[in-house]
Amino acid sequence: MLPIFDSICILLAKAEQKHNQFAKEILNQKIGITPVQMMVLYTLYKGDGISLSELGKRCYLDSSTLTGLIDRMESSKLVYRADSPEDRRAYHVFLTEKAIALKDSVMEVLNIVRTEMLKECTAEEIIVFEKVLRKIYQTL
Repeated sequence: MLPIFDSICILLAKAEQKHNQFAKEILNQKIGITPVQMMVLYTLYKGDGISLSELGKRCYLDSSTLTGLIDRMESSKLVYRADSPEDRRAYHVFLTEKAIALKDSVMEVLNIVRTEMLKECTAEEIIVFEKVLRKIYQTL
């Protein structure tokens, strides 16, 4: 183990870096999208037709990041925008048929990454790991 890994902060950052690189490779090979685009699709699979601000809340992304991301996803024909019936200045984001057709592949990639990432862990370790990650997120 590397000497810098005696710092839990560095260990967590490096583990996330490895996780992100692995997910990025699998996503690029299988689907041709980025991990952040996958997160947006995953969120929209749970219910599309939501406002950009609501999508940002559900994805935990700020509006400036999300606007550019939605622009790129729209160019790739993964989502489309429609005017909001409640607010002329806003719009809602919907999945395209192309994105809907990718759902099984997105879920497969999530499963591949999870399985590979946790293959050396016991069921009990995974439960504790998820609890610790949630606590870290809530604390910070």
